[in-house]
Amino acid sequence: MKAPPPRLYGMVATRAPVAIVFRRGPTDWWMLGRWDLVTGDFEAGAWLRGRLYPRRSDLSPDGTLLYAFIDRKVTRPYERLRGGPYHAVSKVPWFFALAAWSECCGTWTRGFHFVEERGSARTWQIGEPDAGDAAPVRARYGLAATPVVQYAAERRRGWIDDELSPPRDPEGDPWDERRSAVLTKPRPRGGGRLLLEDRGHDFRGRIEGRRPLYTFEHGERSIVLRDATWADWDALGRLLVGTGSGHLELRDADEPTLPVLVDHDLSSLQPAPQPAPAWATRW
Repeated sequence: MKAPPPRLYGMVATRAPVAIVFRRGPTDWWMLGRWDLVTGDFEAGAWLRGRLYPRRSDLSPDGTLLYAFIDRKVTRPYERLRGGPYHAVSKVPWFFALAAWSECCGTWTRGFHFVEERGSARTWQIGEPDAGDAAPVRARYGLAATPVVQYAAERRRGWIDDELSPPRDPEGDPWDERRSAVLTKPRPRGGGRLLLEDRGHDFRGRIEGRRPLYTFEHGERSIVLRDATWADWDALGRLLVGTGSGHLELRDADEPTLPVLVDHDLSSLQPAPQPAPAWATRW
């Protein structure tokens, strides 16, 4: 039987030409990769076996640090943490935890995210870990709790509710899972927009259960990206796409057919965990 293709999800740095790519598969294996949006090169990084929550994770604005929410047996250097869900900060594209914190509330948390402001209780909400762990992170960024809302990571990157998006029901749907939100993001430098239409909650082969449908709209032209599991813009207005067949693509949105300029085939990769390089194990 042929193995199902991997699931891809990406996240673009807000002030650097870098994206991280989460690749899930086979089963509970995850790979983290770094995509250089200047050269188009893709760098494969760490493999992790466990439960990872990409939509509750975050990439630092400069594209160098990853905050991740993970549920797996904790291994060194954090054996002092009890097993179960935890938060970690690492260097992209590795999962080596330079700082880590246990999560007391299971997997209900929506995670945390980087903020530029630092030094106050309002922008450091993850608790008080060992000072040696936290100091280098706190010197650069704050970590604030992520609110309960669909596509929070996308909203931090310029996606907003479309006028057709149904309103949130905080009383009847406190975890914001039942509605099908509709978000839009204008193309940088003009020339159209992306539309994200959520199609409900389904954990079969999905990233944290969401099923987005992406459409590129420009004037009267509308192109449904039926094979896209993730899509976004880079700062130059080029279209970034992770496909259902396991390809990572950079497309030209100026051309009617959206031709592929860069294509990385991640479909055939197999788990190959390696120790993090020395530069990723220290601040």
